[in-house]
Amino acid sequence: MEIVTAEIKSLESQFLINLVQELQDSLVQGWQDFNTSENLKIFSGFFEFIFKAGFDESQYRRVIPNPAYDNSARLIGKPFLETARKFEIHFDETFPGSFSESQEAQKEGFEVRTFKLKAFYQNKPLCLFLLKFPHYHEKFGFPLSPELEILELY
Repeated sequence: MEIVTAEIKSLESQFLINLVQELQDSLVQGWQDFNTSENLKIFSGFFEFIFKAGFDESQYRRVIPNPAYDNSARLIGKPFLETARKFEIHFDETFPGSFSESQEAQKEGFEVRTFKLKAFYQNKPLCLFLLKFPHYHEKFGFPLSPELEILELY
């Protein structure tokens, strides 16, 4: 029985390693695709419009995501969600996660917003992911690709 348990744990570990690697690769691909698409220009213009309208200085900035970034993140996340579906993974939140529960920190000339996504496999909790989205506040852009890590296994 101990050998079977060890084999199952090994298979689970390999599944998670493959899952996280493919999900991370899909985030990088989505980020690269977005940064070379016409969408970058469109959402950059939209960002400038709402920035000039005073969105960043308004009381809504802390409770409502910037629409240019929110929609861009969803486009960047499309390959991520396609990969998750391939692995039969679903989440407790829409991508990239709950803005009201996310946190933001400064880092070397840009900000990083972190989201938590609870992942389910075959309708059972699998793990809690931390998704990091580097971005700028004063101008539009994602200086680095999003990063994914496992915070907790279930």
